[in-house]
Amino acid sequence: MGAIRTRDEEFREKLAGLSDEPTRRRRSTRRRVAAVDDMTGAVETGGVLVVERRAEEIVPPGEARRLVDRLGELRRSAPEGGSPDADLGRLISNPSGALFVDTETTGLGGSMVFLLGSMRITDGGIVLRQVFARDYREEPALLALWVEMLDSAEILVSFNGKAFDLPVMRDRLGFHGLEAPPEPPHLDLLHASRRRWSEALPDCRLQTLEWRVCGRRRAGDIPGEEIPAVYHRFVRTGAPDDMLTVFHHNALDLITLGDLAAALAAGEDPA
Repeated sequence: MGAIRTRDEEFREKLAGLSDEPTRRRRSTRRRVAAVDDMTGAVETGGVLVVERRAEEIVPPGEARRLVDRLGELRRSAPEGGSPDADLGRLISNPSGALFVDTETTGLGGSMVFLLGSMRITDGGIVLRQVFARDYREEPALLALWVEMLDSAEILVSFNGKAFDLPVMRDRLGFHGLEAPPEPPHLDLLHASRRRWSEALPDCRLQTLEWRVCGRRRAGDIPGEEIPAVYHRFVRTGAPDDMLTVFHHNALDLITLGDLAAALAAGEDPA
């Protein structure tokens, strides 16, 4: 119990030092809501908030459909011997078995996971599932759902997840006395992108790849370094506006993972 009290004290100290100045306003066409529980797609509000939406609610419908069709075509045209990258080949051979994952945390190593974003791609479309801890006490419920997700995943797909997201999830499971389950093979698209495009691009940050490889640029997005402060402020105030921007940021990251996987499998060059 002593360790738990210490972590709680750290959270309170961080909160005390946060500015009350609102995050700068960003352009948004999303529906305004009075509370995060009122978000479109909220399917569970007990213990933790779970929001499920189709990709067409995040990006233009044609863009989402093209990704599904493209992965299907890549699966049909895959060479008989499979891809030289075994994990990429595993994804392309069965996209519906892949669990795309992106987390939002309160900082670096040892920090709380407050938003667990996941995505599944099937012939019927793309479904995003975001699990949100509305305060610090809801993290164990978030982690319990993560364990359930892993049980049905044939491969994990992330961006820098081998170095960050997965180690953080294991650490948080241990912190709360929960057993870390076995993990399926893991395709980290940061590593695959560096192998393929590092000489052609100035860097392999996700938004650089999104622009140069996927052909999409964001407007009004929240910088990643601001996200922890937005969450702490949400816990204090319950005001949803900036938190909804974090949800959108997380959803776009997930869709970009699908686009990147398809571009890598197709052997595309950046623009």
